[in-house]
Amino acid sequence: MLALIYFIILGVIAVGSALCVLLSKHPLYGALSLVVSMLSLAGIYGLLGSPFIGVVQIMVYAGAIIMLLTFVIMVLNAAKDGKTPMFDKVSLFVIPAALVLSGLVGFVLVRSGIAFDATAVRGSVKLTSETLFNVAQEGPGYFVLFEVIGLLLLSAMAAAVLMAKKRLGTDNEEDK
Repeated sequence: MLALIYFIILGVIAVGSALCVLLSKHPLYGALSLVVSMLSLAGIYGLLGSPFIGVVQIMVYAGAIIMLLTFVIMVLNAAKDGKTPMFDKVSLFVIPAALVLSGLVGFVLVRSGIAFDATAVRGSVKLTSETLFNVAQEGPGYFVLFEVIGLLLLSAMAAAVLMAKKRLGTDNEEDK
């Protein structure tokens, strides 16, 4: 029953932050919303009994989004930006979602015993790779998730490059 409640909370956070990515007008807020979405998806993977995919989700995709965010800040926002509001409609969802997500993580960490059980580690790199990248009809289909998120990150990077090129190609009145 508790897993169902966690799933519903994480699902609402994932869908809400994905909507915030679409509705955000500032790339910084969009990237932060995407990080919240990836973290909630990692929580859902953990609930489904795939902690490895959850950790990969955090390390690879959330880390890649943070790097994309860093490049967006460096390329698009070189000057002081006085027009960006401190809070907007997107932050009304992202801030409570981040608080709920951190509360869930804190609750789970406090409630569970943090002890390493050496007998629980079962598997190898070969078994993990066969499970993740099994493209057979009866396979779990985890490779599709990697492909979809990879395409999403590629399109985000292409959009960032196009936005930077558009801004670099215009003449500023301050430079004249």
